[in-house]
Amino acid sequence: MSPELDERLLRLNLACADNAIDPQRVVWLACDLLIAGLDSPALSELAGESPTRLTQREADALVRQVLVELGCTLMTEDEADWFLGREAARKVIAGAPRTEWNGASWRITTKVNDDEDGVFWALARYDTDPEPFRGYVREYLRLAEEQLTRW
Repeated sequence: MSPELDERLLRLNLACADNAIDPQRVVWLACDLLIAGLDSPALSELAGESPTRLTQREADALVRQVLVELGCTLMTEDEADWFLGREAARKVIAGAPRTEWNGASWRITTKVNDDEDGVFWALARYDTDPEPFRGYVREYLRLAEEQLTRW
């Protein structure tokens, strides 16, 4: 399987585990995956669904079935949380603009907060002094790597 297909399946797995499936988008993604050469009964069924009538519940069930039929190990909600948080943390460390990671910073702050809410103070001051928050982010990355040994 190509790296692009692997990435698309990973993103689908993450969305499924994070309860973030968009029924319209997964129907079109299923069509794209079929065109790219993947095939399974559930994938064909998903591609044949109406993007405007597929419910969230139906989409979730079909996506899980697609992933299983294609041999993917389903992520747990906790694994997806750590994985997505790790992606955000890597962006922080790389110096990406705050707009690229701010929406996911909660994944970091909830895991590394201390008794004095230091991570929240550090995040609030990030624009003028990023290093204290980056310290918390480095700790988060260490914890995430421990949690995500197979991903």
